[in-house]
Amino acid sequence: MRATIKFKLGAAFGFIILMLLATAGYGIFSLSSLNQTLETVIQGPAARLNLAQELSNEQLQQIRQQKNLLMATSTQEMQGYITKGDEARRKFDEAFTSVLALATEQGMVFWNKLEGFTNEFRKQDDRIRSLMLAGNAPAAAQVSADEARTVTNEIDALLAEVLTLEQARLKEADVNADQDYAQTRLVMIVVAATAVLIAVAAAFWIAMSINRGLRNAIQSVQNVAEGDLTRFASITSRDEIGDMLGYVNTMIERLRGVVADALAASDNVSSGSQEL
Repeated sequence: MRATIKFKLGAAFGFIILMLLATAGYGIFSLSSLNQTLETVIQGPAARLNLAQELSNEQLQQIRQQKNLLMATSTQEMQGYITKGDEARRKFDEAFTSVLALATEQGMVFWNKLEGFTNEFRKQDDRIRSLMLAGNAPAAAQVSADEARTVTNEIDALLAEVLTLEQARLKEADVNADQDYAQTRLVMIVVAATAVLIAVAAAFWIAMSINRGLRNAIQSVQNVAEGDLTRFASITSRDEIGDMLGYVNTMIERLRGVVADALAASDNVSSGSQEL
């Protein structure tokens, strides 16, 4: 196949452009994958961690209203604390419903336990409310100190375990994201460096082939200018430079023919003159 200079330039820069396009495509794909990973983290461990913290806060709010109820001195004050406790329950239930929609198979074990503990806590909380409204504050305080405290500690321990689990998942996702970023950066650097090396090598190769051909052409023309028609140009390529050197050789060939014809004509003239 005839490798012209245009073909060499087109092949070299075409290959470089393809590598750059591949790098850009890989970068876009990696960014898309990283974005999807971030979305998974935000909608998964981060969301569950946030909801677990919200559950913990609302549970603390229920306990606070329970303690306030134990210290209330009037029915109106008791009803106010009960209303605030119900509001904390509602927010707790909303957060619990949301976290169940995002729960993993492993997490469902914790959430099922939490549901059981929550039902038990509210059962004891309702007992405390009934006793307080009935005017039996000592019995209500006893329930709060015994059964309610036990299940409260279990809820706290469970939520702490959930928080630790989700934080570990967040850390793992962060490590994976860092690894993906490092791999993408390495691949893009390697491809870019390879493209630069190929560009430099192609430019050097093309420049050297053109320079070598031009030197041959200059030397051949200089020989002709000095009257030396015995040496032809050395053709080392099949591109436009090789075509030019071929035409230089054809010129030398024809000049030799012209000189030979001139010499023959001169000899004929000399012979004719001698005969005359």
